[in-house]
Amino acid sequence: MPVKHHDCSCPVCKPCKPAPMQGILLPRIIASGRTWQRRSCVTLQVEGLPCCAQPPFALCSVSPCGEPCWEPLADGRSLRFRVTVPLLCQIRDACGCLHHGHAAISTEVCLTASCPIAECWRSHMTVLPCVRLVCADCTQDACFTAQLEVLVEAYLLRWEPCVTDRPCKPSCPELPLYPQPCRP
Repeated sequence: MPVKHHDCSCPVCKPCKPAPMQGILLPRIIASGRTWQRRSCVTLQVEGLPCCAQPPFALCSVSPCGEPCWEPLADGRSLRFRVTVPLLCQIRDACGCLHHGHAAISTEVCLTASCPIAECWRSHMTVLPCVRLVCADCTQDACFTAQLEVLVEAYLLRWEPCVTDRPCKPSCPELPLYPQPCRP
């Protein structure tokens, strides 16, 4: 006599599935460094101003915009980078109108590694620039001599898996949606 299979939805009939492995990727900082120039004297050649802008020009503010780019400086003993930060510059013209233009500044950052430098090639660089205007002169063209406060933080990150074999459990037990009736 053939064995008859029946559909049973009870928990006893269903085979238990193993709990899924829980895992995430975490960035591990393998090198970091920063440079902080409180009054850096720079020359900013602002480009991209509209034709209608009338001189003299006054530089009102600067802020980082876009992704900074970096290049390693040739030195086999340390992690030094030249970081170029694109800037958005706000300019006031002779009529009092505000215009926006673009410029860039460069600085060097030296990183301190927590592992041998030869192992840093498997990393991802993250650069966090902060720039603010301290003071600037007025000019007839779009070339400004300005003092900026520049803070650039750089991190070399390596993404590493973090796996746990414990299933996620709720932090508190499930409660009923309404109070249970009292029984006499």
